[in-house]
Amino acid sequence: MDHLDRSNPTPLYLQLKAVLEGQIASGELSPGVSLPSERQLCDAYGVSRTTVREALRELDHEGLIRTVPGRATFVSLPHSKVVIDVSLTGFTNDVQRRGMGVSSVLLDAAVISNPGPDLVAAMQLEPSDEVIELERLRQVNNAPLALHTVFLNHRFCPQVLHHNLADQSLFNILRQEYGLRIAHAEEQVYAALANQRELELLNLSYPAPVLRSERTTFLDSGEIVEFARASYCGEWYRLSIRLEHLSAG
Repeated sequence: MDHLDRSNPTPLYLQLKAVLEGQIASGELSPGVSLPSERQLCDAYGVSRTTVREALRELDHEGLIRTVPGRATFVSLPHSKVVIDVSLTGFTNDVQRRGMGVSSVLLDAAVISNPGPDLVAAMQLEPSDEVIELERLRQVNNAPLALHTVFLNHRFCPQVLHHNLADQSLFNILRQEYGLRIAHAEEQVYAALANQRELELLNLSYPAPVLRSERTTFLDSGEIVEFARASYCGEWYRLSIRLEHLSAG
């Protein structure tokens, strides 16, 4: 542990800030990890709570940390690195192409035997169709980035729940295990304020912007295999879309 030098004319809060900044830069405190509490920092470095708060205020001003009231203070994810080129290879592959670590926490997985009229309309379901609902917290470099809820037509991917849906790419499973050919997707993206659940799961403090999307994914047969909703941390996430020229005829 680095020690503060009380004979140094540099104020203690700036010395503490420099220590924590160095731990963040070295990866000792990695993105998404919570910092020690104010009390723990006071005890570890022998300084007052005022000194700790001044140091944290400086780090927050520089965007290195984020404080979620009532929870903790977290190391921020570097903004410049969260640019994801969206494609039909899936979120996992999109993030990995950027050289970033991606992981997921499976929050819920269920079979919906009687989907409601909204899902029936959105997915153009047959009366006998069941729907698989998957909710996952997507993390980049161990920091929560997005909350994804996916609805799959169970008819196209029976027993998909037997797969490791936290660690495996869903699109890879659909292609490799079920031989499905994904042709195209239609997606709508809009800005909104995070709701309470998004604030908690994405470690955001109110009010916080999120980028929400709704995507419908089609097979080469024209049938809908997936309807998905996502909420991304608006302050970190930059959507990059490539528009192809379509020739007439």
